[in-house]
Amino acid sequence: MITITDLDKFISSKFRRQFILKGINLTIEAGEFVTIMGPSGAGKSTLLNIIGLLDELSAGFYHLNEEKIQSLSEKKKAAIHKESFGFVFQAYHLIDELTVYENIETPLLYRGIKSSERKSLVAEVLDRFNMVAKKDLFPAQLSGGQQQLVGVARAIIGKPSILLADEPTGNLHSTQSKEIMELFQELNRQGTTIIQVTHSEENAQYGSRIIELEDGAIVKDYKTTASYV
Repeated sequence: MITITDLDKFISSKFRRQFILKGINLTIEAGEFVTIMGPSGAGKSTLLNIIGLLDELSAGFYHLNEEKIQSLSEKKKAAIHKESFGFVFQAYHLIDELTVYENIETPLLYRGIKSSERKSLVAEVLDRFNMVAKKDLFPAQLSGGQQQLVGVARAIIGKPSILLADEPTGNLHSTQSKEIMELFQELNRQGTTIIQVTHSEENAQYGSRIIELEDGAIVKDYKTTASYV
């Protein structure tokens, strides 16, 4: 599904290149639940953003479902971005001017889903996350944990084939964190490919594979020894 070959990401200055990612070779099959770990500044979020077509690689190759991403038009990449990916961002990225309901509904609007189906899907997700009473509130009226839950709800509502999550439980208490990770595991069992960035060893064990980055390079790639399955 995802094949990355000799990927570099760097920032060029007048005299040198500053590498964020260097020599990344990675294959992720459909249906995997992969965790990316490593210290701050290792390039984890950058790699996630490149996979999700939110950032461009500087060198190397990225194939998604056998399509060479670098060869696609911006219009085609935007279409794949909207149709294939769901994102949970560490910094939420909710739209301040939209209510909880409207933020969750946004991916469905992008996909052109008809009104009646949108209403049904949003109602289902609001109920699942116990947010029915907060549906008319704006992000500024929510706690950090509540905003994170809205972000997760928005990411999964369109049933993406690939879910990318950057520290998805960073602002949640332990009970909420466990619920979200169990939800991810359920989605994975149903066929969703999940790639998460986390510092949590506990959260990493919900998946089946861990990739460790250090100084922009993969230093370990292994199966998890424990699992909550």
